[in-house]
Amino acid sequence: MNRAALLLMAPVLIAATPPQPKQVILDSEAYPEAARNAGVEGDIAFDLAIDAKGVVTGCTATKGADLPAGLAADACALARINWRFLPARDDAGKKVPGTVHYAIAFRISLRCPPPDGQTVCVFL
Repeated sequence: MNRAALLLMAPVLIAATPPQPKQVILDSEAYPEAARNAGVEGDIAFDLAIDAKGVVTGCTATKGADLPAGLAADACALARINWRFLPARDDAGKKVPGTVHYAIAFRISLRCPPPDGQTVCVFL
């Protein structure tokens, strides 16, 4: 049985008063099914555009866009659908659009190559 693992890397916030995470849902169920079934792992980094209401309105992959099984597109879709932010604020305290940078490390754990009679898998 394959067990999916996700590691959300700490955000690097971009702006003077940037958007702040309010709801960032990420668990093993979020691992894209096509990537899991294909055994695809990889790191995806992306910039999220956050509107003045705290909603993700755009996503641009900055790393991992070339990974197979649509992993980058699925990571962006996950952020658009499930993540919410407190919006950025200008110097006067007014809510304004902003940008935030995130990275997700998609990993499939407890995965062993097909048996060949010579390979032993050890899991920690």
